[in-house]
Amino acid sequence: MSKESRDYGKDHVTLTSRDSEKCHVVVRKRRRSDNDSWDRRREKESYIRSLIERGDNISRKEIRSAALSEGGLLSNEYRKVLWFKYLEIDQRECVAECDITEFRDYTQVCLDVHRCNSRIKPGTLSQQVLALKNTLRNVIIKSLADAPNRHYYQGYHDVSLTMLYVLGEQRATTIMSHLCRTHLNSHIRENLDETSQQMKLIIPLVSQECPELSDFILRSEAGTMFSLSWIITWFAYVINDEDIIYRLYDVFVTMPALMPVYLSAAIVLYRKYQIMEVECELSTVHLVLHHLPQDLPFDLLIKKAVELLEEFPPSVIKTLPIKQQQIILQVPRFGYLDWSRNWGSKLLDYANTPAGIAITSSFLVGFAAFAISVYAGRFQL
Repeated sequence: MSKESRDYGKDHVTLTSRDSEKCHVVVRKRRRSDNDSWDRRREKESYIRSLIERGDNISRKEIRSAALSEGGLLSNEYRKVLWFKYLEIDQRECVAECDITEFRDYTQVCLDVHRCNSRIKPGTLSQQVLALKNTLRNVIIKSLADAPNRHYYQGYHDVSLTMLYVLGEQRATTIMSHLCRTHLNSHIRENLDETSQQMKLIIPLVSQECPELSDFILRSEAGTMFSLSWIITWFAYVINDEDIIYRLYDVFVTMPALMPVYLSAAIVLYRKYQIMEVECELSTVHLVLHHLPQDLPFDLLIKKAVELLEEFPPSVIKTLPIKQQQIILQVPRFGYLDWSRNWGSKLLDYANTPAGIAITSSFLVGFAAFAISVYAGRFQL
């Protein structure tokens, strides 16, 4: 059989003619897949343009369908139009001017804006960075000052920066003010109590699909604090790729306010084996939950989150019980007891096993020693 050999630096690769043929097949399949993906994108782009061209004759259902399907709304050019149309905001609507220095959280906003360097695009000139931060500060304060009883929270600047990148200053301010009345309303309260209640919905959701995973998290006592930055920033704080952030925002803008909770549950379910392979201990489990891999298949996770929402809508999720798996009691060195049902008879059966006899004998010996010591003490008195 003829062989084809090539030297690539230090590595020497030898390919048989059969291997070479397989490689060509793989390359052809990959090219075909890339071509199919490009064709689907062009087809979807044509569809989105046709929606925009229809002007007011477009339904929210059509926009949502485009936002949820693969790739989302594809570009910021389309988002500028369709986000506003879906939220039914007049493009000419403006937020009233105000003295930003009078805002009660002015100092905290300035501090957070100053620290948001990680999301500033590489290569941006220092003067442009300063101008961007000043603009972001204006968007945050004007949108919050547009109505009373709106409180700034750390993470609001991440959502605002995303909107600024996509929409520009005026539109970003307008849409943020609108979201304060709808999607972000529970986060801009005087405290984050309602946000905390939302985070607690993740475990009941996970338990409906995988009781053993929810039980593992509960036993570790890790809680759901890992999801705080996911929910209040719409994942902008934990994802490095801006295009993925924009794609997720297509979903969050066009879905109910609890959609970040459903997506969080979908991510936890997807990472089931990574989570359950670590020690069931608070700090370890919290660490693996908190760390969000950057290579997650978000289109697949969005689809799963939508399925969870359809099966357990917001009207149901708040009263959803945690589905329990079979309760297993571990007896160190001796085995396991299943207490999920018929526990009385099973306990008697277990008492007749070698392990049960050992435990029972130890208990009786200990109790006898205790009784003797008490009895002897009485006579000493």
